[in-house]
Amino acid sequence: MAVVYHARFPGWAEQVKKARDWCEDLLTVHSAFEIPDDTVASAILLLSEASTNAIRHTASGRGGQFDVTLMVEHRTITIEVADEGHPDPGAVPFIRPLTPMAQNGRGVTLIDYLADTWGPLAPPRFGVGFTLTWGGPLPRRFSRRPATA
Repeated sequence: MAVVYHARFPGWAEQVKKARDWCEDLLTVHSAFEIPDDTVASAILLLSEASTNAIRHTASGRGGQFDVTLMVEHRTITIEVADEGHPDPGAVPFIRPLTPMAQNGRGVTLIDYLADTWGPLAPPRFGVGFTLTWGGPLPRRFSRRPATA
């Protein structure tokens, strides 16, 4: 049986830490699931990256908010970070080419590397979702997106 949690955060940079703390608390203190520490750490890191992207690149960071949905079911964590949309309605998260000296632009690359699956949320929602699994087959909720610039 799936357990689903939802929280809404103001679109301020300091709220990313509050989202991380909320996620960590749910996955460690209150979880009835035995989630490996490395999976919890990855979930917190990727939530941080997705939340930061929502604040930096969408209307959520310009006086808006972002919503986080966390679902845990048998050996799977699914996290969705819904934002208030990019000024370009066709914009979707993508993997940027990285340079050794770049100081930003690694969020989606980390999500792609660590998540089992990830992708944009289905319209009419904006944002990104990802899954992490342990000890079992991959879920089919999202698919790995191709690297594009």
